Amino acid sequence: MRNCTFGMAVVLATAALSVGRGFSEEAALVRLAGTPEQIGTLWGQINRENIVRDLDASYVKKAAAAGISQETLLQRAEVTVRIIEQLAPHWLEEARAAARAAGVPEDLYVAYMDGATRDRFLHDDPEECTSYAVSRDHARDGAILFHKTRDNRDVAQAAFIVESSLEGINKFIAVSNATGMLGYSMMVNDKGLAGACDYPANRKKDSSTLELAPAPDKFRGLMAGTILRHIAERATNCAEALAIIKDCVDKGWYAGGTIGGSHWLFVDREGTILEVCNNPGHVVSMVHSQKAYFSRLNNSPAARRLRESAEPVDFGLFRSVSRDPSICFGSSISGMTVEIDPDDPARFTCAWVALPVRAAAFPLLMGQSQTPRCLVDGTAYGRGKRSAPQPSRWETEERSMHASKEQLKQDLQASIDAGNPEPAHVEQMEQWSARQARKLMAALEE
Repeated sequence: MRNCTFGMAVVLATAALSVGRGFSEEAALVRLAGTPEQIGTLWGQINRENIVRDLDASYVKKAAAAGISQETLLQRAEVTVRIIEQLAPHWLEEARAAARAAGVPEDLYVAYMDGATRDRFLHDDPEECTSYAVSRDHARDGAILFHKTRDNRDVAQAAFIVESSLEGINKFIAVSNATGMLGYSMMVNDKGLAGACDYPANRKKDSSTLELAPAPDKFRGLMAGTILRHIAERATNCAEALAIIKDCVDKGWYAGGTIGGSHWLFVDREGTILEVCNNPGHVVSMVHSQKAYFSRLNNSPAARRLRESAEPVDFGLFRSVSRDPSICFGSSISGMTVEIDPDDPARFTCAWVALPVRAAAFPLLMGQSQTPRCLVDGTAYGRGKRSAPQPSRWETEERSMHASKEQLKQDLQASIDAGNPEPAHVEQMEQWSARQARKLMAALEE
C-alpha cells in the first residue's frame, strides 16, 4: 500500500460506500471485541466514510498545501511506530485492519493517527478541555463521579466499548474521533479507573498548583491520547496510571508537540482524585480531596455550583454542570460523565456520553459487550450538532434514565444472587442501553 497514492484510494473507498441507512440499522448494537484484526476490521467498515473524508481533508490535503509529501508524513511517523511495536503491537494490527476495511493505505492511516494531533505538523491549536470530579464526602451516598469535556475542532465523535481477546488487556469505554482508535480523549475501564488528558498545568494556573520544570519541545513519539489508551488497557488505579506516564517519559517516548506537555485527571474505584502534569522531561502529580476539583475555570459558575452546593452532589447536579455556559462552548464536541461502581466496576460502572456536550447523554454500562451503532459511527454526534439546545429537557431525560438504571441494577443484582447465567445479564444491560439510544436519537431529531 505504500506506493498507492491516497487520491486513488479515496475514489475506490468512496465508491464502496452505502447510500443512506435506516433508523433500525443506526440503532443496532455492534460489538468491538475479539482479536485486533477483528476489532479493526469492524471499525474500518463502520467508519469508512469518516476515515476517508478526514484523512483526505484534514491530513493529506493540508500536508500538500504546506508542501509536505506523503512520503514525509510516513517518515515522521516512524518513531511512533517503533515505540508502538514495543509497547502495544496489537494497535498496529488493529489500525492496519481498519485501513484495509476502509480502503485507505495502511501506513498512511497509521501516520495520520500519529501526526494529526496537537498541531505537531498540520492542525491549528485545539481548544483547552475541562475535567472535574467531586470528593466522595461531598457526593450523595458516597458516589464516585468523573467528567471530561473535550474542546477541539469539529470532527465526528465516537463512543464505544472495547473488549480485546488478548490476555491482560482491560475492557474499557472510550471517546475518540470517529476516524481512529489509536488515541483517546477520555476513558473508563472495567477496573474502575477513569481518566482524561488535555493541556499542561502551565495553562491552568487558576486551577493547578503543580510546578513543572521546563523541557524542550519534542515532535516524535507518543502523544497523550495514545498513552491514555495504554492506561485504559493496563492500569487498575490512579497509582498505576501515574506509573505508566512516568515510564513513558523516562523512556523518552512522550512527545507533546508545540504545546509541550499534558495535563491529566484520574479517578479510581477508591475515590482517589489524581491530577498529573508532564512534559517530555518531567512528571508531577497531586492527590486532591477538596469538595470539587476542576482542571481549569476553577472560579467559574459551574465550579461554584458543585463546590458551594448545600446538599451532597447527586448525579443530576454533577451532569447538569457539564452544560453550564461557563464551561460548555461551541467547541465542546464531546463529554463523558462516569459513575464508578466501587463494588462491581466491571458490571455496573456507567459512562454517560454526550456528543456534543450540550446534547443528550447516552448511557453505557461496563457490563455490556455491545455499543449502539449511532455512537460508534458518528451519527449521534451529527444529530446532536443539528439539534436545538434543550438543557432542561435533557436534564429531565437523564434523571429519568438514571432512575431506570438504578432499578436495572437492583434487578440485575437480584438475578445474580439467584445464580442466573451471566449472558442473560449482559443481554439485559444491552437491551436497556439500546432502548435509551433509540429514545434519545428520536428526541434529537425533533
